Amino acid sequence: MIRPPCWAIGLGRTGTNSFCEALTLLGYDRARVAHNPRFEQLRELEGGADNGVTLFYKYLDYKFPGSKFVLLWRSLETWLKSCEYVSAKHPVNSLDADIPIMRRMLIYETVGFDRKKFIAAYHRHHEDVDRYFASRPNDLLKMNIVEEGDGWEKLCPFLGLSIPPSPFPYLHAQFPGAGRTQMYHNYSGGD
Repeated sequence: MIRPPCWAIGLGRTGTNSFCEALTLLGYDRARVAHNPRFEQLRELEGGADNGVTLFYKYLDYKFPGSKFVLLWRSLETWLKSCEYVSAKHPVNSLDADIPIMRRMLIYETVGFDRKKFIAAYHRHHEDVDRYFASRPNDLLKMNIVEEGDGWEKLCPFLGLSIPPSPFPYLHAQFPGAGRTQMYHNYSGGD
């Protein structure tokens, strides 16, 4: 079965770990799906998610014709709460942390949590994705894994794949009824 390259281009804290695990359950090669990859890894992948993908989605669109893109999202307020928590738990403590600094500055225009800047980044990113895919609606799917429990019923038809027998992997679940699975984390460091 041919699986198109698939990239989740939502901001961090929108279900990116769940998405990566879902791709592997759909038959994507675990070694070729990465959560938050470094730029130099992208050319070897067939799927991924988080800021390491989000920053370069236009590059991925050009590099991998026929790719499918999924804008993972959640409500602004719950996303802000989650970002504030993670920023406090994992602050950038060194000027030598080049990758996290670069990613945070390019996306949020700040290294630490700044509510106003994060709100602006959220809106800026969503507007940019909508503009970029405006003439190609069949290449973009919007999913809210975290709050609405979007899963196989949306993702599989979009990718042209059958729904697998296993439940959708809601990792870090925050909504009622979501199943928890073991954390999948192909983390390559940085932010």
